[in-house]
Amino acid sequence: MEQQQSGALGFREVDGHGQPVAPEADAAGPEVNAWSLRAPNPFIVVLWLLCAAMIAAGLGTLLRGPISIGPMSNGLSLDFVLFTFAPHLVLMGFAALVILLFWHAWQWQRRRG
Repeated sequence: MEQQQSGALGFREVDGHGQPVAPEADAAGPEVNAWSLRAPNPFIVVLWLLCAAMIAAGLGTLLRGPISIGPMSNGLSLDFVLFTFAPHLVLMGFAALVILLFWHAWQWQRRRG
């Protein structure tokens, strides 16, 4: 692929398909696709997954808790500790869900305004 150098530093400009770009063509600006403008925030994605995991783990523990907790002979069992903290885990999951919904509503309102 023989291309002429453009600019003082000798860069060769090519488009997304490897075709040479004329020096006048860059005045139009770079191509921007819809996905690059709407790429999801990875931290928000992780928060959604964490929220779902907290709710699922808490509800799962609450639903199986009465079956697994029985008479204890040697102090606290792990099942008892998990059953004790499960309501708080569900509450934190639902609080994170509400906060994320408010955040998305705020972002949507900001884009429209």
